[in-house]
This record gives sequence, C-alpha cells and structure tokens, in this order.
Amino acid sequence: MLHIHFGAGRLGLGLAAPFLKTPHSELYLLNRASSGSKATGSTALEPARRNELLQNHPRQEYVLSPTSGPLQARETIHYDSFFTYSDGDAGAAAEEILSRSKQKEQGVLISASVLTLEHYAPVVEVLNAICSRKEEAPGAIGDVYLVACENTVSAHEVLKHSGLSEKLTEATRCHLRCVHALVDRVCVDLEEGLFDDAPTVAVRTEEYGSLKLEIFPGLESLTELLRGSRAEFSHHLHVEKEIKGWLLNGSHWLIALTAFKESGGDAGLKLNDYINETENHRLYAAEVIKEMRDGIEALLRSSPDYESFVEDVDVTKYLDGAAASILERFKANDDTLTRILARFKAPTSEEITTVESFVDRFLHKIEPPILAYQQEKGVPPKSATASIFNLFRLQASGTYVDTDQEQEQKTA
Repeated sequence: MLHIHFGAGRLGLGLAAPFLKTPHSELYLLNRASSGSKATGSTALEPARRNELLQNHPRQEYVLSPTSGPLQARETIHYDSFFTYSDGDAGAAAEEILSRSKQKEQGVLISASVLTLEHYAPVVEVLNAICSRKEEAPGAIGDVYLVACENTVSAHEVLKHSGLSEKLTEATRCHLRCVHALVDRVCVDLEEGLFDDAPTVAVRTEEYGSLKLEIFPGLESLTELLRGSRAEFSHHLHVEKEIKGWLLNGSHWLIALTAFKESGGDAGLKLNDYINETENHRLYAAEVIKEMRDGIEALLRSSPDYESFVEDVDVTKYLDGAAASILERFKANDDTLTRILARFKAPTSEEITTVESFVDRFLHKIEPPILAYQQEKGVPPKSATASIFNLFRLQASGTYVDTDQEQEQKTA
C-alpha cells in the first residue's frame, strides 16, 4: 500500500501516520513549507526546524516518546520521504511519489491531519494527480481512499465544500472513496532529541491511542489493505464520534476550566498535576466524568437516533469502560491547560469572536448529555455545572489562556 499523509504536527506524526502504517506499506509525509499559527497552540519544536529534521534525517525516522519523564524513544517510525509544499505545487510532489512508489497498484491511502476544510486544496491537488494517473492506466494504481484524521472534519465534506468541489476532477469524483474516521490520542508536544547520533523529531504521546474507520458494505477491501496496521473498524462510527466528543473532550474541558479558575489562571499547569494534587480534586474529576457518562447513557437510550447502536452494543459496559479509561488517562498525561484550552483566548480588535467561538464549541461538547442527565434525574449535574460557572467567572475577570497573569496583577 502507498500511504500519503498530510500534516506533520502532533496528531499526524503521533497517531495518524503510525496507526495507518502496515508492516510493508510505504509512507510519505507532506507538510506546508510555512506553517501558520495553530489553534491548539505552538510546540517546543519550531515548524521550520521540524521540517528540516524530517527532510534530512539520515534514516528517515522520527520517534514517539512518553508524555512524561526524560525524552526517550518508545517507538521508532520509518517513512520513505518527507515533502514540503506551497499553494499550487502539491501535485508535483504527488507525481514524484508515484514515480518512486512500488506499492501503488495495491492501493493508495491519502490521510490528512488538517484542521479545516479551507486548507484541503493541496490534498485535492494530490487526489487529482493520482486519480488522473489511475484513469490513464487503471491497473497501475489500486483503489484510492481519503481519510480525514480530525474529528471535526470528514473526508466526505471535501466533496461537498464549495471551495473544494469545483477543484475536483471527474477522474477524482469517479475513483475516490471517502472514509469516515475517529481519532483519539493525546499528543502533547513535538521536541528535538538526539537518537543514535542523529537529531530527530520526537513526538510526546500518551500510551493510549485509537484510530477507527467506518466500515460498510462495499468497503471491505479497505480492511484487507490495512491488514497489520493498528486501525480498527466500526459500523457505528458516527455514534462513537459523538460519544468521544461528549465524554472525553467535554469532560476534559470541564475539568480544565475548573483547574484554570482555581489556579488563578495558571495556563502552564498540567491537568494531571491538578487532579493528583488532592483527594478532592481526584473525586471532582471522577464525578465530572461520571455525570457526563450517565447523561450520555440517558441520551442514547432515550433517542431513536441511537436505536441501532443500543441494539448492537452493550451501552452500559461500553460507557463504563470508556469512563474508567478516560479518568486514568487524565490522571497520567502531562497535558497543560494551555493545550487543552488553547481556543479560550482573549478577544482582540483583530479577532473579536474568540470567546463566542469557544463557548459554541464548548456547549456542543457538553450540552446534550447534561440536558439528558437533568431530564432523567430531575436535577442538573452538580460538578459539571460548577465548571460551567467557572467559565463565566473566568470571562468576568478577563482571565484567558493567553493572558499575561503577572502583567495583569501589576496593572491591578
């Protein structure tokens, strides 16, 4: 299999590239030559230096390293080559990759850890180049798949997006197969380390990781293509994605907002340090997750939208396992409030909707299970509600993750 991945950030290198890699697949990494600002915060390793390290590594390798403790290689990931691109020239990289590839006839998987659809134009360029070649010589290139490795973006949306659909060629529309994905791993940082005497990109990741793809009739060939990879397959991916958004991301933000408020706006505080600091903090985190878990079960069992999922899956067992796993992950990972609440930024004259956007995303992650919890039990969830009030208190005091707290105290 030929695997081309767009995005050499934390999630791309820490989850998408290694989890979609098979024992014999080719892996080509692509990233913008000049990266813009990240909505989820910057990394210790500057983008230009990261590109340089990936481009010039003598063995074409980078490493995954535990989130805590000294920098060490937990896993080494080999790739066949790294390319940078600018607007309009990604197609040339695709042509070079196709000329090098010895496995393209088995199938081509294009994955992308790209945050917004507006930045998918280079991906479309590559898709057009590959599908055009497939049209010219059908036997030379196998099935072509697109996977968007961001939970906020779906590969299917690429075909519908007004700015992208007009760029798609008829060959791409004919041959491309879009696949829904669910990604789940905390990838905290990118750093530079010396491994076997070579400067190397190191991705700080938690031990846990999951990448699921939606499977349905007609897509069975993908399971064969990815045999030996760490990808999993699900018939209910859309429901599992919603559950992850509520239980993992919603709980993450709820607990982080309280930690941020109680610490006086310490954006550098690690959430696991906060949780493990006192027994009350541990109980509070556990209660938030339990409340969200109970609200989700009430929602799944009461809504006809989830009837098929409830029939096929033991919902109680599924949620119990997920809740327990998430609490342990929160207690173990060196995840800073800066990264978790990266979008909770102070409004500026240039960007006045930062808080509005954050609150909109926040409510999307917490509101459905909280309302279901209240409807079933007759009272709102106590710990989750306390976190919501802490969001209001932070706003009222003008405390955001990009606020210089020392300067604020001097001014006060």
